[in-house]
Amino acid sequence: MISQANHAAAPRVSVLMTIYNAEPYLRAAIDSIIGQTFLNWELIAVENGSTDKSMSVLKEYSDPRVRVFPLEKNIGRTPALRFAFDQARGDYIAVLDADDISSPDRLARQVEFLDQHPDVALVGSWAQLIDKHGRVFDVFEPPSNQEELQDCLGWTNPIIHSSAMYRHQLAQEVGGYPADIVWAQDFGLILALAQRAKVAIIDDYLCRLRVLATSMTRSKKNQILVASEALVLFQRAVNLLRLSTKARRLNRRALAIAEIKLGIATLRNNSVLAGAKMVLRGLISAPSALWGNGPARRFFGSKF
Repeated sequence: MISQANHAAAPRVSVLMTIYNAEPYLRAAIDSIIGQTFLNWELIAVENGSTDKSMSVLKEYSDPRVRVFPLEKNIGRTPALRFAFDQARGDYIAVLDADDISSPDRLARQVEFLDQHPDVALVGSWAQLIDKHGRVFDVFEPPSNQEELQDCLGWTNPIIHSSAMYRHQLAQEVGGYPADIVWAQDFGLILALAQRAKVAIIDDYLCRLRVLATSMTRSKKNQILVASEALVLFQRAVNLLRLSTKARRLNRRALAIAEIKLGIATLRNNSVLAGAKMVLRGLISAPSALWGNGPARRFFGSKF
């Protein structure tokens, strides 16, 4: 059912899904929500101006819990998420990207967790990484220890967006997805929530994250954007959160690496002097922290 308004009783969970040219994977993503053991949900499916047959796939679903919002043109990822957020009616908001898959018990377990932990603003999970054929090739296992997880926010985003469920009201209070962040809007929201309450991880694979060569982070034209936002958000993390001494050191490392990446991307964009200055500044700012594997490999593996 294609519905921009649904006046039935408000569901417990609203699942946000923004869709852009996701036709090959969209059925699997939606079916993973339809097949949840937890039934009291709505899916806010924002069709963000796709040029493929994603809209035709959405028309196949008659479940009234699937609420489809077709946009005439692509408005960008962050505006689409903010639009989806504004349509949500549930106490809790979950996220599933249009090419990812949720385990059948994901919503049930996360609702139970948030019900039992009122001091937690957001809960994520471990994830299996899958290729375009759905084959698992790696795993993502952030720490479930709360203090260690909190510290991770100082130098990386340990929560996969498609594994996240958070409190609607609290997210509204912090402004939802930050409008000024184009790429890492999920990390921006996570940092804002973490300033107000705890974040948590369920140490089980409740999400399958599809890693594609066409993803935004792999696009050369977006490398400047990605590095620039990393600088902004890691600085925001150290300013907003209570981090351990070790996490602050790793934060300096993350800032240095982001500045070096930004410098290299700037060099490739033919801005030689500006790029060289950034690389040099990054190398000088935290030289001792730039070498070695670092703690990231314990749960992010070689890919990260």
